[in-house]
Amino acid sequence: MSVILIKHPQNWGLREEKVRVAAKKALWDLGYRKDRVELSIVFVGKIRAKKLNKQYRKMDYVPQVLGFPMSKVVDSDGLIWLGDIVICTAKLKYEAKWLKKDLDVVLKEWMTHGVENLMK
Repeated sequence: MSVILIKHPQNWGLREEKVRVAAKKALWDLGYRKDRVELSIVFVGKIRAKKLNKQYRKMDYVPQVLGFPMSKVVDSDGLIWLGDIVICTAKLKYEAKWLKKDLDVVLKEWMTHGVENLMK
């Protein structure tokens, strides 16, 4: 069972259940099938995304996805804490429109990218 914490999807017109499905699919595709995993997903705007990117990566642009790994911490119950994924919602919506893809498809792609960043 995975624990997926989602912050602020409704502020950006996203449905929490669709975010949860995308996260579970990304975890499954990357091999977390039976593991107990905790993952935090935060949706932010361009200003916050750029600020985080500059503060933690020393890069001055608006990123699509940022990952903040927890060094694969495992607690006494066997729960793996992967870390936090930050998604710039404005860029997510723009890219879906520009690529003429469904928002859920792009969200799943970005979620996979974010989980991969946490696994490094």
